[in-house]
Amino acid sequence: MENTILMRMIPDWRFTGRPAGSPLRAFLICLVVAMGVAACGAGTPTPAPGPTVEVGDVVAGSFEAAVSGEVSGDFNGTATYLRAENGGILVNLSGTGGLAGATVSIILPEGTGGGQYTPMSYLKAFNDTENKITAVGFSFSVPSADGSSLLEYNTVMEGSLTLQSVDPLTGTFSVTCADENTGRSVTVSGTFNQIPVFQE
Repeated sequence: MENTILMRMIPDWRFTGRPAGSPLRAFLICLVVAMGVAACGAGTPTPAPGPTVEVGDVVAGSFEAAVSGEVSGDFNGTATYLRAENGGILVNLSGTGGLAGATVSIILPEGTGGGQYTPMSYLKAFNDTENKITAVGFSFSVPSADGSSLLEYNTVMEGSLTLQSVDPLTGTFSVTCADENTGRSVTVSGTFNQIPVFQE
């Protein structure tokens, strides 16, 4: 049950036009299967708060974001995040309004608290040997204009992530990332407000 729910949280899971051999998809599936969901963060100490984030009119439990570059538009929606059993957090911000299907994926290592972070490429933030999230990772994906495939921007060029709190999750980000195959880039910026930990 837990793995099924996690797979639904993966940003591109429902796009059947995606290339079958995509490395990010394979990585996310392996990450989901290997980790599972911890029991509501039991025994986890409360992380220290970070800088105050101006959330504006972003309502609790939701996010608002914008992308510019090769792809442009605004997107928003509700979101949750998942605590991984062997350490770390999976965050999924998938647009249901505006640029539908546009998705920001963030992973955070165990013990992440409030503060300012410099994200790295999503795949580099996971240690295969230790089977563990070891750094802050970021990626962006969006369906192609004709809906036949998923465009992925997994290589982080520069950016920042500010977390005011982790439980619930409140923060803001601005990251420039590129498609590793074409080199084309986008800049994604957004704010999320009091995103709750997922619970069954």
